[in-house]
Amino acid sequence: MRVELSSDFQKKYQKLLGDRSQALFAAIQTDSQEAFRLNPLKPNYQNVSYSLAKPIEYSPIGYFGEINGNSIDHLSGYVYSQEPSAMYVTEILDPKENERILDLCAAPGSKTTYIASKMASQGLLVSNEINTKRAKVLSSNIERMGISNTVVTNNSPKDFEKKFDNFFDKILVDAPCSGEGMFRKDPESVKYWSLDYVDQCANRQQHILDSAYKLLSPGGTLVYSTCTFSPEENEQNVDWFLKKYPDMHLEPVKKYQGMEDGRPAWGNGNPELTKALRMFPDKFNGEGHFMCKLVKDGEIEETRERMINNGVKKDDVKFVEKFAKANLNGLAETSWLKISDFLYQAASLDNRFKGLHILRNGLKLGEFKKNRFEPDIAWILALKPDDLKTVFELNAEQFEKYLHGESIILEQRPSFDNKWIGLSYQGKLFSWGRYSNQQIKNVYPKGLRR
Repeated sequence: MRVELSSDFQKKYQKLLGDRSQALFAAIQTDSQEAFRLNPLKPNYQNVSYSLAKPIEYSPIGYFGEINGNSIDHLSGYVYSQEPSAMYVTEILDPKENERILDLCAAPGSKTTYIASKMASQGLLVSNEINTKRAKVLSSNIERMGISNTVVTNNSPKDFEKKFDNFFDKILVDAPCSGEGMFRKDPESVKYWSLDYVDQCANRQQHILDSAYKLLSPGGTLVYSTCTFSPEENEQNVDWFLKKYPDMHLEPVKKYQGMEDGRPAWGNGNPELTKALRMFPDKFNGEGHFMCKLVKDGEIEETRERMINNGVKKDDVKFVEKFAKANLNGLAETSWLKISDFLYQAASLDNRFKGLHILRNGLKLGEFKKNRFEPDIAWILALKPDDLKTVFELNAEQFEKYLHGESIILEQRPSFDNKWIGLSYQGKLFSWGRYSNQQIKNVYPKGLRR
């Protein structure tokens, strides 16, 4: 499909890039590069059906190649499709275990799930998305990847300011932008582009950066990125930010083959902008991106949680313990949180979250029903086979039937008799099954069936 570039876009980049502009325009007409990422939170996470013969140099878990969204590797959260340029943002952020990290513009979840995979289920990751529909997609992707240390919020960045002043060790602002770098991947986005739209995006990004500054702890790291070529949204915004907040400074980021320095001439001549990086598709094997690493002066200080009541009652605990005794090989001590009839392994019980619109707080374990507890699919996607008393391995025919919503009839009485079992295909857990009378009843969520 040919990308129809507007005359304003072409004139702008002919002026900025000179003769090189033709190479950029030609690159935008080529096919985008497909890539995927593995999930270290899963057992034997490299055991996937996709070729790992083309690793991405700057990502230890990234590979060039295309994945099938209906494959068991995808359904069980072993792989995540992600554009190769975008993978480098998380490597620049460099998440660590036990840090407090905020992904301020997180949907659909590509960068958040990458961040979580490097945190090893430790620390706190807050993933925020202002758009409600996109926030729900974000939450479902976090669930699929078996992530337990994340609070998913659906708020404006300003909603965080009074509650989380100087709170986060690291913040990612992957800002909503004019999307010029994604034109060939999403040709429809060209229709929304205009010179005025670029200015609108730049203004909105400044408001987001203002909030991020207030939320960042002294000594903390802020990574700012966009998927656009626009100087207004990149170098000029970073220069504006550094002038407004003199206690922030740019740190250089490592550049691999095809990555280029930020351009001081596009940012009011600020020489520090060479520490940022750009990716243009005529030189780099990926889409167009801008990224930089900003650090706030000072020392990171420990912040204590302001604990809230978790709402869990004694009878709730008994129901969960009864379920665990029958179906699990032990039950880890965690911070439980009850919301309505649902039980979560909370990522945080901090009172600061009160008043925010929370879609998910940690790992959804299940639901309390009359005199019983029923597990949620999110829990099985976060468990390992050794955590379960029984894992039943489906064959290809059974797997397809189960995904279609059918129950599995067993020809012979199995050796197990516990009611809730883990279902696996090609060695990967993907769902609960409810066993009764030589039949595994289908409990796969209707929204995931095909």
